[in-house]
Amino acid sequence: MTVDADLARWASAVLPAGAWPSADAQEVQRRLRMVLDHDHPHWAERLGRLAQRMSPEELVTHGDDRDVRWFAGLVGQVTVTQPSAWRALGWAPAATAMPEGSDMPDEVLAAVVTRRELQVRYDAIVVGSGAGGGVAAQELTEAGRSVLVIERGGAPPTGELARDHLRSPSTHARVVPGDDVEDTVGPADPRWGASAFGLGGGTRVYGAQAWRFAPQDFRMASTYGAPAGSGLADWPVSYEDMEPYYAHAEFEWGVSGAPGPRDTEGHRSVPYPLPPLPRTRPAATLVAGADALGWRTLPVPMLVNSEPYRGRAACVRCSQCLGFACPVGAKAGSQNTTLWRAARTGLASFVLGARVAELTTNAAGEVTGALVRGIDADGLWERRIDADEVVIAAGAVESARILLTTRTAAEPSGLGNRHDQVGRYLQGQAQVGAIGVFEDAISDLLGPGAGIATADFRHDNPGVVGGGVLTNDYVPTPASALRQLQRAELLPYAGPDLMPRLARLLPRMQRIVGTAHEVPSAEARVTVSADRTDAWGIAEPVLAGGLHPEDERTRAFLVERARTWLTEAGAAHVVTVDTGTGSGGPVVSRFQAGTARMGLDPGTSVVDPVGRVWGHDNVRVVDAATHVSNGGASPVLTTIANAYRVMADMVGASKDHDGFDEAIF
Repeated sequence: MTVDADLARWASAVLPAGAWPSADAQEVQRRLRMVLDHDHPHWAERLGRLAQRMSPEELVTHGDDRDVRWFAGLVGQVTVTQPSAWRALGWAPAATAMPEGSDMPDEVLAAVVTRRELQVRYDAIVVGSGAGGGVAAQELTEAGRSVLVIERGGAPPTGELARDHLRSPSTHARVVPGDDVEDTVGPADPRWGASAFGLGGGTRVYGAQAWRFAPQDFRMASTYGAPAGSGLADWPVSYEDMEPYYAHAEFEWGVSGAPGPRDTEGHRSVPYPLPPLPRTRPAATLVAGADALGWRTLPVPMLVNSEPYRGRAACVRCSQCLGFACPVGAKAGSQNTTLWRAARTGLASFVLGARVAELTTNAAGEVTGALVRGIDADGLWERRIDADEVVIAAGAVESARILLTTRTAAEPSGLGNRHDQVGRYLQGQAQVGAIGVFEDAISDLLGPGAGIATADFRHDNPGVVGGGVLTNDYVPTPASALRQLQRAELLPYAGPDLMPRLARLLPRMQRIVGTAHEVPSAEARVTVSADRTDAWGIAEPVLAGGLHPEDERTRAFLVERARTWLTEAGAAHVVTVDTGTGSGGPVVSRFQAGTARMGLDPGTSVVDPVGRVWGHDNVRVVDAATHVSNGGASPVLTTIANAYRVMADMVGASKDHDGFDEAIF
């Protein structure tokens, strides 16, 4: 098969021309070729193998074939990402024209430096610019230290991250164990996880839920014991230790919300700085269902402004929050909060398209800086940058990789890895739940979508270790709705009735998701490949391990509660959402954690309670890699708060963290 010659024929068999948008459109054909030629060139071979087994006309009659579903799903995804399809489906990015705005401040862009502008030495190096790295940059520069922030991604304009529904901001491959050999996978593979690279890290495109962990989340082993085969343990800090930093994080970044029942969350020293976002139309229906069940509900706390806050606009209720940059900057990310404040000091520099190959050390094995590699228009470059201190916040996988590839005579298996702890206890937070389809339209498709939750099932669930928060999902894009409904077998993969059926279901579908608490295991881990390197010449990380048996019970429990909620709210048809880890593979999700866990004993942890790598007081880790367990709700706010706690120790308690210090505001 010649892809260029026959692609149009194959695509048209999936979505034929007619009254509805089809795969015949020139732009659809162009983007399909872009995906096959540039994003995933090996897919052309897969399409060729499919063509050897059947004709295009047979696609519609072989809907259960794995390759047919793959190709038909691709064609459908590309088609519904076109604005012409949005209009036909009744979906729009915003109900009204959005005001001009940006989520990337000019001061941050002005602090970006090229490789030729790099200094040979800084007071501190921060690796990563997301939730933890942004806090580190802010606190260090405000303490008067010069800081280089190293970010592997770029700084795309807001528009590029607020319109493209097809391509992922993640661009780098990882290695996972295959049947016989290691497989290299990318963002399209479910074994990848969901990492975003770019200035601001994942906080630029995240869904921005801002849950505090419950007190029990910090003492899981004391509450439940340690199940056989698990590494479940207590954190070395308590909720009470974290509470002032939660309050500080909420005020520094801006959280909209309202307190929930006292028995499901810990003490609050201060109220939320912003009222909750307006209640959405689906939330009203779901509240009625929860009331009938005797379940308590609360607004979803969000790192999104419900009203103007600290120079940033209020939410305009567009329909694309999760996975996109905020078009008006109402969503708090490190790029418009902590990195912005760091840039304003004049002491921060941001280098993009760069990674730390390894930390540099002296003859005594002490860390002296970092070996930095980058890729620009001139190709691969490398610089040795010296620094008194290094803060690692590159995400659970990459942070572990940096430690593992930094080897000395005293620590030949990696920095801080004398006891083989680096990379272990890899955790995710895969969401499970159900989709309900209602007879009448339930959704007005106004964002952010996640508006109502119940925290009644975070803990104290008979036969379950932990539990999780249940919320309604974000407003689905046409692409995400198509994928969810097809996986739930509520839509066909091909045929002339696909688009009209999607148009009918889109405003009638509602998804309830539960963020399941996972039980960590030492066998779920990150190592580095012995023979595979990437474009930077850096060893590829290898992900291994899987879910603990207790996790399946927790997930099944939350799925059943999601189904019950939707049914009681009036859904005519309810189906379970399958969000497994992919072929029984390693633990992956958008919230990976645990590979440099915090503890009191260097024999069972990687960092001490204030984030210092054991044996290296000038190296700290401030991202979710330090989490001992990952909670039954989004860990983002915990990552931010813990970073403030660690940095308070690093720079000295120069700020009052009670949330009311006038110097902060």
